[in-house]
Amino acid sequence: MRARFNHSFKIQAVEKALNRPNGVGLKDIAGSLGIGQSTLGKWIGKSKLQQLEPTLNSEPLSATAMTKEKRPLDWNLEERLQLVIACGS
Repeated sequence: MRARFNHSFKIQAVEKALNRPNGVGLKDIAGSLGIGQSTLGKWIGKSKLQQLEPTLNSEPLSATAMTKEKRPLDWNLEERLQLVIACGS
């Protein structure tokens, strides 16, 4: 049976990957999270295209919450709050 990860986990994984220190590869980040490198790469790609799907019980992210130009690290407080509200946390 294939593992399923919630939207919040995916967002945090993408954020961790995009903010990794120099010399740390995606393979290392993926391994520390217990996922495959290709899976993490797909999530990063989807996040850049605003296609990282929310969970069934949360609202979709607004267009300002995740843009192609911004990394999660670059989000302002309002955008981070929108993500928290969308994830129901």
